[in-house]
Amino acid sequence: MVIEKEKKGGITNIDIGGTFNNGGGGAGGHSSYALPINPAKFGLWLFISAIIMLFAAITSAYIVRHAAGNWLRFNLPSIFWFNTFVLILSSMMIQLSYLRLKKDRILEFKFLFLASALLGITFLVGQVIGWGQLRSYGVYVNTNPSSSFFYLLTWLHGLHLFGGVVSMIYVLIKALKGFYNSKNKLGVELCITYWHFLGVLWLYLFIFIKSTI
Repeated sequence: MVIEKEKKGGITNIDIGGTFNNGGGGAGGHSSYALPINPAKFGLWLFISAIIMLFAAITSAYIVRHAAGNWLRFNLPSIFWFNTFVLILSSMMIQLSYLRLKKDRILEFKFLFLASALLGITFLVGQVIGWGQLRSYGVYVNTNPSSSFFYLLTWLHGLHLFGGVVSMIYVLIKALKGFYNSKNKLGVELCITYWHFLGVLWLYLFIFIKSTI
């Protein structure tokens, strides 16, 4: 449904369906142009771009400080490997849930989406355990610049992933109420895009940190 609101200059607002209407064209005085991307998806990608720039700035500072010397090397607890596997598995589950949703296999979609959310929570719990193990080894935030950067990067990622888990729970609640199907899946798509991004970001951080610590 297109909703137009006329202005004095003949230009109308963008309607909720994503169409831009211009009073200067067509026999009726209007021509319509479809927006190239859904506004919600555009907003999400802007947010993701901001996160990328944030982590790019921190890792750049990390590289500069690493090159300056006085860089403590320490072994990461093995649980961080387990956490990485859990997050990869979570991404697989959420993608499978989307494929089921596209086929209107709603019960399977809900089960797989729930499994992905639980794996995300497991990852966060695992990160907390890993940070605790590091502290038991005597590696604290202020021990060395290397540990400071490690905690900063992993805490920031954990914070964003916590937000992702909250989003997943919100989508899951709506799914349990029967909100989503093969024709109404935007919220699920937004959640999946963000979740996959967080998975890729963690893989980048984990490989980056392992190669320098």
